[in-house]
Amino acid sequence: MQMVSSSSYSLLTMENMEAIILVILATHSLVRLHLHRGGVAARARRTIRRVMAHHISLLHQLLPDICPESETRLIAEELDAGPHRFWSRQITQDWWERVVLETWDPDQWLQNFRMTKDTFLELCEALRPELHRQTTTMRAPLSVEKRTGIALWKLATTECYRAVADRFGVGRSTVGEVFIEVCLAIEKLLFKKLVVLKDPQEVMAGFANMRFPNCVGVVDRTQIPILCTVRKGTSVSQKGFFPMSLQALVDHRGRFVDIELSWCGKDENASFFRNQVLCDGMDQGSFVPGNPTLTIGNVEIPPLILADASYPLKRWLMTPFTDNLDPSKRRFNSRLEDCKKIAELAFGRLKGRWKCLATRLEVSEDNIIPVVVGCVVLHNICENRGHDLVDALCSEDQSVFDQAPEGLLSFPTSLEDQQNGMLVRDTLANYFMNSA
Repeated sequence: MQMVSSSSYSLLTMENMEAIILVILATHSLVRLHLHRGGVAARARRTIRRVMAHHISLLHQLLPDICPESETRLIAEELDAGPHRFWSRQITQDWWERVVLETWDPDQWLQNFRMTKDTFLELCEALRPELHRQTTTMRAPLSVEKRTGIALWKLATTECYRAVADRFGVGRSTVGEVFIEVCLAIEKLLFKKLVVLKDPQEVMAGFANMRFPNCVGVVDRTQIPILCTVRKGTSVSQKGFFPMSLQALVDHRGRFVDIELSWCGKDENASFFRNQVLCDGMDQGSFVPGNPTLTIGNVEIPPLILADASYPLKRWLMTPFTDNLDPSKRRFNSRLEDCKKIAELAFGRLKGRWKCLATRLEVSEDNIIPVVVGCVVLHNICENRGHDLVDALCSEDQSVFDQAPEGLLSFPTSLEDQQNGMLVRDTLANYFMNSA
């Protein structure tokens, strides 16, 4: 690229001068746009700037009226400055840093983040090994506290990504990334520590106070609506959404001890309960540490799990009587139903706290399990700390979950399993009838 001298401009006719001026100014606009996009190499950019600055200077000398000195100086300074290296939209951080962290009282924390500030800070420290980011030359990273706050707000509300981004002063894509990062960190660091049967004796004592001895939990299922999926065999519920089924074992305080997610469909229901670690562990007597038993009469009662009539009767899995209900059977069903309400209330508190489960879960198929696991772990944290649920699930949202998955959970059970289950159930029914 060669520079044009002033003598070259003097040889041009006035008829062509205006056209050349327009071409040079238009070229300057295009070159300026291209330079700021960084589309050429560094040496080429320096050459283009030098040539354009020379041409603009000559235009000012020949036609000062069309290209005045002030505009020439601004254009030259812009050419010398070159393209911006980094760019970011300036957004306010005041709401999180100056309002939430400094002025909110415990009730506001409990209502919006489902936990007190002290519990929130302890959660941040537990997740710090996975969420901490190093400071780079680009910009300061989001703090662990802010990352966790973004995720909890998204889990606890039905706000879209854009609304959460405006509230916390970050980008919309940042909300999506942080949301999944926090859920994955919770799954990795806290799931096995908090969703586990830690003290079976305490749980058994809790159910014994509800007049059902040697019980370690209640198993139940609920549906979680998700975005449309092309997975083969997935069915649409009667409410018109694509559901996943969450099965959980709940202790006497409404804490989740074991969970499993399964796709709702004809090809999944048959294997839903059969392939669980819970089922195999209870069959082998390894799920409950020590496998404590209770002897009533001449019958040895193993650690028991209670369920509804959709589950099969086994030696350790108690379901209600369904026919020929005499007084002893009705009393057995009544006590089982009282204990089963704990699981129903636990599911209600889970969805009441983390309302992302109350509408279609707006995450990809790969991220469904981490988000649900994160909600379950956070639910257990709140239950352990005694944090009350401030605002329960509204009736419109609750109606989505009223319908439990239908049909029996059919999997092979031997005749011996059925006979042992009937023996344990009849023994308990007679024991309840003869006891106060």
